[in-house]
Amino acid sequence: MANGSNRRVIMAKEVGFCFGVKRAINLTRQALAEREDVFILGDLVHNKRVTDELEGKGLRKIEDYDNEKKGTMVIRAHGLPEEKIREIKSRGIDVVDATCPIVLRAQEAAQSLEKRGCQVVIVGDRNHAEIKGILGALESPALVVDSVEELREAKESRKLMRKVGVIFQTTHALELCNAIVNEMLMMCKEIQIINTICRPVQNRQDDAIELASKVQLMIVVGSRTSANTMELAALCLNYNVNTIHVQSAEELSFSAFENFDLIGIASGLSTPEDLVEAVKVKVLTMQADPELAIA
Repeated sequence: MANGSNRRVIMAKEVGFCFGVKRAINLTRQALAEREDVFILGDLVHNKRVTDELEGKGLRKIEDYDNEKKGTMVIRAHGLPEEKIREIKSRGIDVVDATCPIVLRAQEAAQSLEKRGCQVVIVGDRNHAEIKGILGALESPALVVDSVEELREAKESRKLMRKVGVIFQTTHALELCNAIVNEMLMMCKEIQIINTICRPVQNRQDDAIELASKVQLMIVVGSRTSANTMELAALCLNYNVNTIHVQSAEELSFSAFENFDLIGIASGLSTPEDLVEAVKVKVLTMQADPELAIA
């Protein structure tokens, strides 16, 4: 058993909100302070603590906008298809666009490849809000693949064309994107690639991998509805089998880290910094007291 007094925590270089999430939250807070009826389609970001705070300040979450005829709609950080935004404005609804600028650049990259006559291939999760926004920015259907196996299936079913333009979900792991592109090189005659992976995401992934490789236990903090957090945890697990994913300090039990002295902590892009700090404090202070341990 590890000695609690020897327990050390190494934090990833960057934790807490990324620029895009901070911007989206600030724009929404400003809209709530200045306007009467503010609503949003879906969640602004994938973190319940954040969404609960904003809804507590008056943000109204809706399932669709068919019945909305006035007020202000916030476009979430993941973006919406351009056609939907135009339709919302045509109804007389004001729009506060909190789409992450990096996501907007991914949409523009896809449009650029389409104009060059390429079949647009998006490496990402077709059910993710960001991907739906990119698909909505295009004139023609794009191919979405999230694994080498899906790419092979597309090739066999003749859905993959010979001239393709490739972009990536901004929060995707570079390792996975590389594997899919390498496979594509054997299938297509012409491939044009625009790297749309978010630099802060890539930096966090590289940093977390390095950290996971040298600690005894790796803890990734963030929502289980956050794609980038889930992917970060999966990446760390590849480099350290003792990797756990928690949404908050309350999910940590003493048994999770009692046998480890050197522990690393990283976070997703939409995880508040104070949640990460609370995990660190708990790891450093919790002792083998049944009343303190949370199962």
